[in-house]
Amino acid sequence: MAVDIYSIKAETTQKTPKHILKLSVNDKREFLNSFDRIFSDVDGVVWTVNEYIPQAAEGFKALADAGKKYSFVTNNGVRSESEYAQRFKEIGIEFNANEFVYPAKSVVQYLNSINFKGLIYVMATDNFKKSLRGAGYEYIFGPLKIIKETYSDLANHIFSNEPVRAVILDVDFNMSSLNLIRAHLFLRHPDCILILGASDKLLPFAKGVDIIGPSSFAKIIAESSKKRLITLGKPGKDLAELLVKNFCIKDRKRVLMIGDMLEQDIGFGTQCGFQTLLMLSGGCNLEKMLAETNTVNIPDYYADSMGDFIELLKDLKKAEV
Repeated sequence: MAVDIYSIKAETTQKTPKHILKLSVNDKREFLNSFDRIFSDVDGVVWTVNEYIPQAAEGFKALADAGKKYSFVTNNGVRSESEYAQRFKEIGIEFNANEFVYPAKSVVQYLNSINFKGLIYVMATDNFKKSLRGAGYEYIFGPLKIIKETYSDLANHIFSNEPVRAVILDVDFNMSSLNLIRAHLFLRHPDCILILGASDKLLPFAKGVDIIGPSSFAKIIAESSKKRLITLGKPGKDLAELLVKNFCIKDRKRVLMIGDMLEQDIGFGTQCGFQTLLMLSGGCNLEKMLAETNTVNIPDYYADSMGDFIELLKDLKKAEV
């Protein structure tokens, strides 16, 4: 009987994450030989909000020189694809736009796959809207205003005859209760679908500071509308299916998922059937990792930063002498 990897639950037996530099030489070699393809997060692995993470570029280059293929999968759609390309160029990491995965791109691909026809109500950034527009989809948004605190004025702004057939949420710094109410009303139509891009519950904003992410707002709408939430950001099942299909993944265990967040990255990798590695260079520290009790979110391996791969490869080279 086939196992549904997307319904993995926390187990009673805890996994013990292993630091890649504390493995024996044989275990380091076995680990390196156990994967061919890498999917990696960006924020917290390559850079933080304000600065590049030391040796990140060198770490990815070392893995590429060792024959590993890598692609980036991010929930952060605030930057445009061209802005990502520029930042990767500045740090010296090879960037392949065709293999770069981010919410707006995944949403467009999903809409194309179901031959979506209709109007979209979107709560997202201008870059996200630009992706929809570039793919030929029509959308509406807002209103972005403060209204009078009367039911009559509320009614004037939330009721509409526009034929919306999809409600899409992503990061939106201007989202308001007015927008959530309007989205809920659009979803009363039986053919209207609900899509979430970035699925973070919390977004790292500054050191020691997290802010509410779009997942929290999507949950409100999904529960009130009773609609299935199609999730095309990590750790969504729908994104996992797209990823496996797009990259023609045959053996999931020969894929390594690298990220700095327990649920979004490690949980996503586990539910995909990938091996997982947590980087402590971003949103999760050692104490938080060790305190995690949900086995789905506990990594197989961990490292301080991508620079640890440089050291690991040096150790293996020394052992061959």
